[in-house]
Amino acid sequence: MYALKPPYVMVLGEVLDDSLMRARAQRMLAALPADTPVETVSLEKLPEAIIERNWATARGRMTTSPPGEPGLFLGVMRFDGKWPETHRMLREEYPQAGGPLRAAYGYDAFSWCDAGMRDGSPCADLVCRPAWRIHLTNGCPHKCFYCGLGGIITVMMNIEEYIPHLHELAMANPWEKTFLFEDDSEALVLEPEYGAVPALAEYFATTEDRYLLIHSKSANVDFFEEVSPAGREHTIIVWSLTGRTQSEQLEAVSATMEQRIEAAAKCHEMGITTRFKFKPIVPVVGWREEIAEMTRLVFERTHPDLIALFTLAWMTYDELVGSCEPERLDPVYLEAARDSVDEVAELRVKPFPHWVRKEIYEFCIEQIRQYDRDIPIMLCTESAQMWEELGETVGYSPADYPCGCGPQATPRLRRLPENPWICTKPVGVEGYPMPY
Repeated sequence: MYALKPPYVMVLGEVLDDSLMRARAQRMLAALPADTPVETVSLEKLPEAIIERNWATARGRMTTSPPGEPGLFLGVMRFDGKWPETHRMLREEYPQAGGPLRAAYGYDAFSWCDAGMRDGSPCADLVCRPAWRIHLTNGCPHKCFYCGLGGIITVMMNIEEYIPHLHELAMANPWEKTFLFEDDSEALVLEPEYGAVPALAEYFATTEDRYLLIHSKSANVDFFEEVSPAGREHTIIVWSLTGRTQSEQLEAVSATMEQRIEAAAKCHEMGITTRFKFKPIVPVVGWREEIAEMTRLVFERTHPDLIALFTLAWMTYDELVGSCEPERLDPVYLEAARDSVDEVAELRVKPFPHWVRKEIYEFCIEQIRQYDRDIPIMLCTESAQMWEELGETVGYSPADYPCGCGPQATPRLRRLPENPWICTKPVGVEGYPMPY
């Protein structure tokens, strides 16, 4: 595990009533400082405990002066479909309760991401892939300035019960080949004491053509040596890779650029498929030199099967300058973001205007092609307009690029065999029906 120093650990009483969950909790607690306060709470008293710990305000964008360490909550995943009535009870009886309530109550095992899918085509300002995503935790200690997942990390402890339900989901959705584990936390933080990643890898090893896909900024990978060769073969790790300044100064507790690259090299040697997303590219002062260095190191030290590109997004100009000191950023691009506030107001790819993002991507593509003429390059959650203008350059369209974390992007795939918005036929399972 990371050297976490949570201000408290809250353990749901049910965890201690089960031998497997209790042993898992004991392993995790043993890895924390001996003086960490630990409290047990019943499900009935959980709302009051959440209010007392002020979860409602525990989360918010980190900024470059992030708050203190997140607390830990050890809970139980549920499959009884009772979240709507539980949520209604919380709204009516405990309106001041906030934070990651669905995760804390154990109703976030699987989430359907429609990626803006409409009538067999992608969303105009969010070209992404619809998929079921799988979860056991929520929250992250990395303190990246643009992130809002701090304050509390929820951890569901009944992994052994989770796996059969995951199998049911996988069998009901044969079109989905890769399952993204944790898009709202860092999957590698708690390993190996937690044991979720090894358990999931070993499960996918029992399948013929399904894969665990982890999105990470961590270098905590040595535990994979204890995973079976088949488990490693059925695991894909895609690192969000950022330059030296960004990884060290703006993503405070994450692995540095070089540590992530070294982790990818280790995993490749262990038989794990490795990928990179240059994500999110924050145009700091000197960003060109830093991306050039990062790209060189990628090809000197690692063997990714693809690279995706994505600039900082999901925020307004005011949120950008309120989260990151303006003097850290490229002054030309910062001015462009300020001047385009009205232009990008209705888009999700803000704060930088189209021409800035395109200029960044063209530079990245040029750098990558200096080292590898054939590696697949694609855009991540970008606009349809950007795909229209750069599709010929990268050699893909929104319908056939082998997405870094998409549901059909199996290892070493060079191009999707069929349109992902047409072949996608989502099916819900007990406790997690389709949301429409």
